[in-house]
Amino acid sequence: MIFLAFIIIPIIEISIFITIGSNIGILNTIAIILITALVGIFLVRRQGIKLLFDAQKNLSHGIMPTEEIKGGIFLLISGLLLITPGFFTDCIGFAVFLKPVQNFIASKAKKYFNSSIRY
Repeated sequence: MIFLAFIIIPIIEISIFITIGSNIGILNTIAIILITALVGIFLVRRQGIKLLFDAQKNLSHGIMPTEEIKGGIFLLISGLLLITPGFFTDCIGFAVFLKPVQNFIASKAKKYFNSSIRY
């Protein structure tokens, strides 16, 4: 599965680069890629600082920061996708950055892992 992703995703990215580059030009395409990376870095940094402060606040009140840990995992994934050059990975990275998408993925992962664990 992961092997296929390493083959399919670059093919998708290259085809999108060629299509967009031929329509708006290579410099504009590169500018868009750099801008999305910078915006992604800004958003991930801002959200990361917020998660850190929220986690510290919960720990000071004796509450385990489970939501912040989950958010941190998704933030890491989102950040990696956003700094990877490409339109497809940027779209996925921005989607993973959104809370409803995170909740959907988390519920599917929880259901998958609960069903695969046999007592």
